[in-house]
Amino acid sequence: MILVPDDHWHWMYDEKMDRLLLDLSADMQFATAYRGKQLTDDVRHSAAFSLDDTSHYFHLLECIGELPFAEAERVQIVLNAVAAMRYAKPQMPQSWHLQEFNLLSRPPLLGEVVMLANSFGHADVLVIEPGEKASLCMLLCGELILSEDKTLHVHQLIKVMNNRIIPYSAVCNGQLRLA
Repeated sequence: MILVPDDHWHWMYDEKMDRLLLDLSADMQFATAYRGKQLTDDVRHSAAFSLDDTSHYFHLLECIGELPFAEAERVQIVLNAVAAMRYAKPQMPQSWHLQEFNLLSRPPLLGEVVMLANSFGHADVLVIEPGEKASLCMLLCGELILSEDKTLHVHQLIKVMNNRIIPYSAVCNGQLRLA
């Protein structure tokens, strides 16, 4: 079941859990994947799920609508993405972990599903903060090993230079083959 935002939804930070929560109703809360140290100080103050949050929620649901996720997984992906868009601390690019491809003819779009790859493997990510030179992405599922001692887990964020992003059109058109 796809949840529909309403006036009662609000963001709150739970000190004990060290998590950003979205209070959906009197008996239902969604715990995001993000801990306090990953978020701006604004998270310490309860805030309504805004019109911008709602707009992003429906836009991102539409963007991932064709992917093979159950409805509950889609909602989980999108709520984590909206939380990150609103509260994630700014990041510096970590592009050295990824192969350079130079396959984008334009900056990625908000909600675009793209791929990242390195010598350890490849993974699908959702662009949640597109930029001219670098974009913030969220891992959609599983994990991506970045180095021998660093792994990106589901819903974690990474900012990468756009020349590291692989558009799906490159894979579909046969420009690129990934094992």
